[in-house]
Amino acid sequence: MRAKEYLRVGIVGCGEVAQWAHIPALKKIKNAELVAVCDEDEDSAIRVAKRFHISRYYTDFSQMLEKEELDMVDVCTPPKTHSVLSIQAIEAGCHVLVEKPMAISTPEADEMIQAGKDYGVKLGVVHNLLFVPVAIKARTVVSEGAIGDLTGIDIKYSLYKYEGEIVDSEHWCHKLPGGVFGNKLPHPISLAMAFLGKVEPVAVHAMKLSSHDWMAADELRVILKGEKGLGTIISSLNWPQNTAMVDIFGTKMNLHVYLNNGVMITYRLGGHGRPSRGLENVRQGFQLLAGTASTALNIALRKHHYGHYALIQGFIESVRNGTEPLVTAKEGREVVRVYEKIVSQIGGG
Repeated sequence: MRAKEYLRVGIVGCGEVAQWAHIPALKKIKNAELVAVCDEDEDSAIRVAKRFHISRYYTDFSQMLEKEELDMVDVCTPPKTHSVLSIQAIEAGCHVLVEKPMAISTPEADEMIQAGKDYGVKLGVVHNLLFVPVAIKARTVVSEGAIGDLTGIDIKYSLYKYEGEIVDSEHWCHKLPGGVFGNKLPHPISLAMAFLGKVEPVAVHAMKLSSHDWMAADELRVILKGEKGLGTIISSLNWPQNTAMVDIFGTKMNLHVYLNNGVMITYRLGGHGRPSRGLENVRQGFQLLAGTASTALNIALRKHHYGHYALIQGFIESVRNGTEPLVTAKEGREVVRVYEKIVSQIGGG
């Protein structure tokens, strides 16, 4: 079957993630034509359509599906609406790419997957951190065996304590299971799965340090048992800056991956004397300097990205060529399963 030359795409949800990630990515992809946006807030829909030179906007999702003859819908709304909107788009014959988490429960995820099968369309999930260039590099190093046998990973995924969604008591994330953590946990869970395979949360500890009465907890620690080793997730809503880091441990080498600034540092086996430690410090410092310079250059050239472009382009190619999405609905559902187990012990929502 010949691949379709380009896909007619519509976005539902005109919030931040659509504006800084999805729409710019779709505008760069030659096999996609972003023809319409939809948001129940008409001012937002108008503003986004005007800003990105999109010809049509809607406040009614059903109208967009009916009038635009879309091939694909990109769902960028809050998680509680993912299931109903995705299924509506699927029943209209559209392929669907949905933001993380794909749903807020496994039954919802199962309904979405079944709908995709019933209507013969593709369903993909946006776990973009898997496709940040430095994350791809780390996964390649591990898969090629350079670190030896994988023994475990530590993931730190935390937010600036004055981040808007934290201090805004009316933000939609506070109505999710687990509150803010319910919106952010899919990122570290998907990263853990990428390295450890199937994971199970064996210990979850949460507590509250801030005075925000709209949050049940703002500190979270999770221990995961994976097929390939142990993992931990450290997540805090009290840090002085947004942080996304992964430490990967092997029998020959460790990796320290800064997802925020695109830098990876290797820690190799070495001697314990002062000369050896000194040389290792120099080597690590050079890696940090070189990686930072490379990231700065990519930012200047507008090539630095957080994985959305690669993932969205991959989904479009999967539709055109009949291949699997980069993140399948089954994989998205597995993240939801682990997410449910963790947030059930946090409270909130």
